[in-house]
Amino acid sequence: MRRDPLPNPMATPEPEPLARPGIGRAALIATLIALALLVGAYWTTVRGMVDIWARSDTFAHGFVVPLISLWLVWRHRANLAGVNTRPAFWALALVAVAGFGWLLGELAEVNALRQFALVVLMILAVPAIAGLDVARRLAFPLAFLLFAVPFGEFLLPQLMEWTATFTILALKASGVPVYREGLQFVIPTGSWSVVEACSGVRYLIASVMVGTLFAYLTYQSLSRRLAFVAVSLLVPVLANWVRAYMIVMLGHLSGNKIAVGVDHLIYGWVFFGVVMLLMFWIGAKWREEEPSPSAQCRGTPHRLGRPPGHLPACSASRPSPSSPSRSRRCRQPG
Repeated sequence: MRRDPLPNPMATPEPEPLARPGIGRAALIATLIALALLVGAYWTTVRGMVDIWARSDTFAHGFVVPLISLWLVWRHRANLAGVNTRPAFWALALVAVAGFGWLLGELAEVNALRQFALVVLMILAVPAIAGLDVARRLAFPLAFLLFAVPFGEFLLPQLMEWTATFTILALKASGVPVYREGLQFVIPTGSWSVVEACSGVRYLIASVMVGTLFAYLTYQSLSRRLAFVAVSLLVPVLANWVRAYMIVMLGHLSGNKIAVGVDHLIYGWVFFGVVMLLMFWIGAKWREEEPSPSAQCRGTPHRLGRPPGHLPACSASRPSPSSPSRSRRCRQPG
């Protein structure tokens, strides 16, 4: 007969693991399989999106949107190592709603509705399989996939009208007589018209997509992010008005020798590029750095997927039975 030793009340027990190994990998594989099945089941919708990306310069950015989303997910991989991957079965109700939306788009033959519904289905597959915690940590990379949907051409008529109105007002303010008829106008050196390429919709869509990504990577507060997205929405519209006016004035002052052929488009893209660079350069001056690991560890468990003994900056300690209170400590690496 052997007597077990009495437990030492001053000894610190081994910390309990916060996550079981292997669950994250299983959820990842299941999510990838579900996404592959969605792509296969809705292949006609996927192919329709890719065809639009290939033939339209306005939506050519759609090819890089999935790659950027994958990079953003990879960037957050450390935060997903041991996160809770309990499936959120309530998300299946939202999956059914998105599936019904796709069916409505199919019956009404509305491409945008079908494509948005498919992307939403792919987004909802993450919380439905991997869990709400995973979806919350990947909220922006998942939402960024919505930029892959070719959407925004309905703005063309209004943008063309605004561009024509501003150009004519600016010409009159410069002392150039103008006669307008719809989207066409005549000045002493020739006639001009505002066509789809002059609407600036491609500048607008590209600016909003890149501006949203820039705001997410540069700022930490929601207010600054929303403010920069709003700026990226307004700046390309205003810049396109100025671009149209400058092109007409260049043609007028040069006797229609410049800014009337291919250089018309070249000047436009160069001007847009300079404006975007200035916008991002100014926005970077208010950059917010990510919180340091020592600040993030307050009130949070150890970094998921790594044993507490290997933590570089944070550790979650469990008080001994003799400790008067339960607390969590943050310590700096020695």
